Amino acid sequence: MPEGDDTTSHEVDTSTSGCTPEVSPSKVDSGANLTLKGKTTCSSLEDLRGEGIRVLDQKGALVESSEIIDFDGETNETSEFVVKAPVLPGAYTWVMVCPGCSGRGVAESRVPFSFEVKPHDTSVVVWSVPPTIECGEKFSVKIGVKCSSECRPAPWIVEIRDEDGGEQGTSTVAGERWPGTSALYYTETELSAPDKEGLYLWEAKLIGDGLAVPHTECISSFSVRVVPIPECVLTIEAIDIISRNPVEGARVVVHPYEGLTDETGIAELRIPKGGYQLFVSGKEHFPVRIDGDIKEDIRISVELRLDLELSDADVWL
Repeated sequence: MPEGDDTTSHEVDTSTSGCTPEVSPSKVDSGANLTLKGKTTCSSLEDLRGEGIRVLDQKGALVESSEIIDFDGETNETSEFVVKAPVLPGAYTWVMVCPGCSGRGVAESRVPFSFEVKPHDTSVVVWSVPPTIECGEKFSVKIGVKCSSECRPAPWIVEIRDEDGGEQGTSTVAGERWPGTSALYYTETELSAPDKEGLYLWEAKLIGDGLAVPHTECISSFSVRVVPIPECVLTIEAIDIISRNPVEGARVVVHPYEGLTDETGIAELRIPKGGYQLFVSGKEHFPVRIDGDIKEDIRISVELRLDLELSDADVWL
């Protein structure tokens, strides 16, 4: 079998007949399609077109039959035909029954073939987590689930747990698909931040138990950064030091708080009282750092100097 080929062949030959089942893939998702094909030969080079090849399950029940439609002078073949794999995960051995060679009085051939049924692989993704969340504040995140067989949700239940394993909430992913994707189903859920500031590592876990079609459990981690409740407003006015024009789109950061200046060069950050380090940087301007201490609302004017090399490069672009 060539490397990378996921088709399994099983062959039994005698001096008078042979039967070869082909099954693809050899590992299949629970309840998904299994592609089969049957081949049989007679030492008498008998044409068996019009006769059928049967597939029996592990209990001997008929799964499917397919007519032999091709004969190349040596081998008789069916076309590929599709059957549903069992829902219960595990290893299975079925039997393909090929017709005998009537010219030699040879009975039908029975050849076992095996394949494995596995739960559907799933993946969980969490996005739209706010960069900072105030202590005790409610916030929303989006949670998406995708199945390897592109199943629609049953629905799916996702548990949100903190780093200590405590449950922070549950989310039900139903039938809404994220735009531009084939099978990423999502929902938005509301959570509450811890009361103490810090960086927390939470996880979203898909619960695979109790589903009609088995799915693997999966976990996706995401960070929750909790900050003190802001007490002051820091207003920044960004101005070009030469032209005295406002600088729009300058990035303003007092870690972990950040924002961008508007068309008037103004940005506002709500931050706690105490010492701070302010960083302001424009797209074409050198960054500026200002250290200070805030006890009440204040306004700061920041002069930015144009980086001529960056400015000239933009002109040539």
